[in-house]
Amino acid sequence: MKTIILSFLLIIPFSLLHAQQKPLAILPFELKSDNRIYIKCRINQSDTLTFLFDTGAGAMVINESILGKKLKLVFDSETNNVGANGENKVKTSTKNNLFFGNMRTDSVTYLAIPYGDAPFDGVFGNNLMKKYVIEINYHKKRLYFYDPEHYVFDTKQYDKFELKFIMGVPTITAALFIDDKKITAPFEMDTGGDSGLIISDHFSKSNHLAQNLKQVAKTTALGSDGIKTESSIVVVPEVALGKKHFYRIPSLLSQAQSGVLANPQLAGIFGNNFLKRFDIILDIQHNKLFLKPNDYLYTPYYDFLVK
Repeated sequence: MKTIILSFLLIIPFSLLHAQQKPLAILPFELKSDNRIYIKCRINQSDTLTFLFDTGAGAMVINESILGKKLKLVFDSETNNVGANGENKVKTSTKNNLFFGNMRTDSVTYLAIPYGDAPFDGVFGNNLMKKYVIEINYHKKRLYFYDPEHYVFDTKQYDKFELKFIMGVPTITAALFIDDKKITAPFEMDTGGDSGLIISDHFSKSNHLAQNLKQVAKTTALGSDGIKTESSIVVVPEVALGKKHFYRIPSLLSQAQSGVLANPQLAGIFGNNFLKRFDIILDIQHNKLFLKPNDYLYTPYYDFLVK
C-alpha cells in the first residue's frame, strides 16, 4: 500500500507542473526584414491589426495614420511621450479593449503617435507585458504568454540577468572592451528597435568612441516615438553580455539629445537585430530576463558589411 501511495503522489506534482506551464496564449509572429517582431491584435470591434512587439515602449500605441480608416477611437486626454530619440505631447484614448491570441484585456489606454507609413498599426508596450511571463522563441516564431504566479522556470540553458528600469524601459548590464579597457554600463533591451547595438551620445563622448573606433557607414534609426536620427556605424571590438562574449559588433553612435538615449544613466540600446540572436524569457514583473543563443547567433548584422 505504501508503494502505491508513493507512486500516486509522485504523479500529482508532474500533472500540476504540466498544468502550470500551459501558456495562457500563444501568438505567432512575423520577423520582418527590419528585424522586428510583428503580431496580430484587435481593438474593440476592429478588424485584425498589426502590432509591433516593443519592450522599449512603456505604453500601448496606435499609429495615427490608421485612425478613421482601420480604427475609430475617442481621444479624451493628452500625455507626454518619451521615446528613444525624443519626446512629444500626444493624444490618449482610455477605456478600450485589446484582443490578442485567445485573451482579452479591458481598460486599455492607447497613445496616438504619427508613424506615417510604418509597417504597423500599433505598438504592444511593456506596460501590458509586465502582466505575464513571456517566452520569445525566434526559431518557432512564437510568443508564449504565461501566468507569472505559476510559471516554473526551466532555465538550465539560459543566462540570467536582472532587469532595471530607467525612464520606463528595461535595461541590463553589459560590458564593452575597447583598447584593452572594460567599460560596464546599463543598456536598454529593445525588441522594437531595428538596430543591433546603439551607443548613446553621452557614453560615446565620455569614452571617446568616435575617435577610437573605425567608422564603416552611416544610417538612419527610427525610434518608437516616430523620430528618425542619423548615426555613424562603428565596430566595437568586443561586447560581453553575462558569460557570453561577442566580437566585432557593428554599432550605431547616436546623436540624440532628447528622449531615452539622452539620459546619462543609459549607455545605449540593444535592438532586435542583436536580441533576435537569443531565445528570451521575459519576466518584467519580477525584474528577470533569461537569454539563450539560437540559430541567428552568427547571422550578419548588416548585409553590406559582408559583401
